[in-house]
Amino acid sequence: MKTTARLAWFYPLLGVLGWLCANPAAGAEAPLARAQGLLGALSAEAPTPTYAATARNFGALVDQVRQQDAPDGDLLRLRKLAAEMRQRTLARLEAAERAGGGDEAALEGLYRSSEWEDLSFSLTAFPFWGAWLDLSLAGRPTQAGDRVQLLWRAKRGFRAASMQIYQPSLVYGGWLGLGFLAVAEHNLVQARKIFESLIKALSFDDKHPVRKAAEAELAMLAGKGLPGSSGGASGAAAGPRDPALEPIFVLLEQHRQTKVGAREAGAKLRAVIAAGGMNMALLVDVLKYQSEIVSENLGAFGALVAAEFAFSNQQWFPAARKYKEFFAAEPRGSDLHFERFKYRYAVASLKSDLNEEAARLADQLLQTPKLEPDVMKAATKLAYVARARRMASKSTLASREELARAARHFLEVSPNDPDANGARINLAQSLGDTTAALRLLNGIKSPANARGSIETARFFVIARQFAKVANKPGGGAEALAREGLGVWATLSDEQQENRDNQAFYLQLRAVADPDPAAVLTAIALAEQQPGVSVTAQRGFFWARLRLYDRLGQPRRALAEIAGRQTPVPGWMAEQLYPWVKHLPDHALQAEFAASLAPKLKGLPEMERRFRLLNIELLLESGRGEEAYTAARALLADYPKAGDGYRMLAKAAQQTKRLIEADNAWGVITSKVPPSFEVWWEGMLSRIEIRAQSTRPAAACELVSKVVPQHPPTPAWGKRWATLRQQVSCPAA
Repeated sequence: MKTTARLAWFYPLLGVLGWLCANPAAGAEAPLARAQGLLGALSAEAPTPTYAATARNFGALVDQVRQQDAPDGDLLRLRKLAAEMRQRTLARLEAAERAGGGDEAALEGLYRSSEWEDLSFSLTAFPFWGAWLDLSLAGRPTQAGDRVQLLWRAKRGFRAASMQIYQPSLVYGGWLGLGFLAVAEHNLVQARKIFESLIKALSFDDKHPVRKAAEAELAMLAGKGLPGSSGGASGAAAGPRDPALEPIFVLLEQHRQTKVGAREAGAKLRAVIAAGGMNMALLVDVLKYQSEIVSENLGAFGALVAAEFAFSNQQWFPAARKYKEFFAAEPRGSDLHFERFKYRYAVASLKSDLNEEAARLADQLLQTPKLEPDVMKAATKLAYVARARRMASKSTLASREELARAARHFLEVSPNDPDANGARINLAQSLGDTTAALRLLNGIKSPANARGSIETARFFVIARQFAKVANKPGGGAEALAREGLGVWATLSDEQQENRDNQAFYLQLRAVADPDPAAVLTAIALAEQQPGVSVTAQRGFFWARLRLYDRLGQPRRALAEIAGRQTPVPGWMAEQLYPWVKHLPDHALQAEFAASLAPKLKGLPEMERRFRLLNIELLLESGRGEEAYTAARALLADYPKAGDGYRMLAKAAQQTKRLIEADNAWGVITSKVPPSFEVWWEGMLSRIEIRAQSTRPAAACELVSKVVPQHPPTPAWGKRWATLRQQVSCPAA
């Protein structure tokens, strides 16, 4: 685990949700917008618990963006917001002190109050979270020029937290941050001392998350944190060392003590390697002295020693580069098997943010015959983790499918892994089967480890399915809405406060709430809030249309459109068209179509669709002349519109302009192949027109074109059969 993504364990100490969903629910607010919202909550009038809660929520946000490898700009902006939050906290504290009016008793009461505790905690917590952002930035190549300044600033934040004796969570977190800082500065001796001191201080609780993190760091520093690690060696079984090689290790041990001897040892090793004498036992022993031998020229194996040395010191990118160099060289020897080194290569790639490379290496490793079980298990997890991290920055259909496959494999191999719940959430969100996805989420056994994210994922799955069926009669939208309302009640305050989530919640209520009038009132209030997004506006309008249906008052939508001071936007027209088409009152449909068409001049496609709908309604009501005039006007504006010719043909036929109808249908049948339904409609209409004319034999020309075609669909089969009986044509 890289130092830029290790805050999740800290949240239980502060009472903040630590496990966020890997693929946020659709509509989730952007991190910077959320942070800006948190800053806005810190007003001069805000109660002090709001400041403490904001500090905790900001910590969760910091962890999210660090886990997702957010761009430098986002981290820098969040760092600035952290400083602004601290300034507002300081101003709030100074105001509280001024309110005491210099009265020592009043000030003493303040310093002993919960208000003081909230503000003093916040005053330290904001720089503490800022320190993690600084540490993240310091590790990025793009910030190399500011690395010293960033590390110095991070040290100040961690030190301040480590001295808050009345805030143990901040004390432990601050010292842990200082340990990570020592690693970043390559002061491994200091890092070990800090981690060992933390473990000792937390000896009373062997499950304390900070203690576990410190133990994990010590294991990493000792090279024991990964499968196959043992002091940095491969961990592979190896036989006894050849006694003839003992002088090499005497020299290496001598160098360890006196800093003299590695050169001679390197020369002897080069001779052994050149003669093809490298084997697994020798390699394991050499890697025990990687610090002593790393500067010596060992040919291809020198790259492996350098890779292991960099890996042990958490220098991930140099490690990945050296592993790549080693495997490209195809080193020679006997009884050599490098699967564990390949796994470490994949880990180094992952920690260097080379997620695609890490996934590719893990997949290659999993294809190795007779792979050791612990390596196979670890590589399976790594393949999943790499793809989950890649999804955060690059979501495509292919990447989602790959993530789903990797998650399934990971769950098959390690169903009880601490990160298995995250895989289940990712997999559920990728499944097309909503029932299966919800079953998978409902089957998670450890809600304490994933509190909040499971509910969020469940809500996301329901939202996705609801969007598919909401406009389909009988699609199950009402049942989904009721289930979604139940899940909404379990969401965190942060999720419920998200504006776009609130808009979707009102859509669910529009379908399932027993009081539609109350929902309309709630929508009106929500629309009055500042900064309503277009996504929320769409949700509110969709919900109102459904509520007008339920109230039996669809004409309210007509009044709403007529009262608009601005043009009808495209998304609104897209929602209105299917809704208007399904209105049972055809006269009201015609009113909508006639009213909307003039308001859609900036949206020619939607204007054309509503004008076509209006012509269809005129034809259905027997107003052929009006339909004919409207069709001619439509074709004048859209001369290439095939639907326009169809409407003109039907209107001309209804008004007995038969030659014009035949010609209009002829335009259509000449442009589309017989596989189209409209071709059959046009040809049969033309045959019918000619059969009823003064020259019925003219229909035979068309009959001869229809006969060789495939039998018509049932929709036209009966009409075709009737026409064949009416029209007498030569057998040919």
